[in-house]
Amino acid sequence: MKKFRVLLPALMMIAAPMMADAQAFSKDDPVGAEQTFVTTEAAGWVSERTTYKITDKQESAGKTTLVLSANSSVKAAKDSTPVETKLTMKMVYTASSIIIPKENFSSAVGQLEDMFEGKKVTMNFSGDDPFIPMELKVGQKLQDNEIKVDINIEGIKAKMSLKATDRRITGQERVTVPAGAFDAFVLEETSTAKVTVLIISETEKTTEKSWVVPGRGEVKTVTYDKKGKLMSTTEMISFKK
Repeated sequence: MKKFRVLLPALMMIAAPMMADAQAFSKDDPVGAEQTFVTTEAAGWVSERTTYKITDKQESAGKTTLVLSANSSVKAAKDSTPVETKLTMKMVYTASSIIIPKENFSSAVGQLEDMFEGKKVTMNFSGDDPFIPMELKVGQKLQDNEIKVDINIEGIKAKMSLKATDRRITGQERVTVPAGAFDAFVLEETSTAKVTVLIISETEKTTEKSWVVPGRGEVKTVTYDKKGKLMSTTEMISFKK
């Protein structure tokens, strides 16, 4: 049972790259295009570095699906050993929206099976597919969403819930990040992540301010705790086509 005591923080860390939705590809970017995002904690140390790369592009029925690899290095604390994750995810582009399929989390199965020495892991998903409209305007309210995941590791059951609420466009401005300058809309929202393993739960509630480039996605996100204190800043540091 000792290994299962680390399941709760492990799920939080594996989910981190997907919780952030931090990628900013356009449907017109070519296979091989690559972006790197870095999350810097308020204290100044880097807690996450994720490189996204387009590995395939599929066109059908008026939509474009990008298949991405997401290679991350995530640290729970300044002096902790980084956890390396290699996930596969999809982004779906329609005429009206960029959709983040909830099934993206299924690529974490292999990571968990490795962590728990080959024990069989299954995941079942319910809830919403988060999306960002292609067209944005100041004052716009975006739809709330929630992803629920039931996880079973050979009889050990866990649940994960990722919820985004109070989503609204509060401004429009030009933002500069290490990867360049972008004309973006400002999206503010509340995020709640909850993980339950057996009878133990952990909940993290934050507010986020993101700079969203229409037709692409978020190039910068600033996260605050429930008391309004700065926690971290995530921004795109490189973009190669």
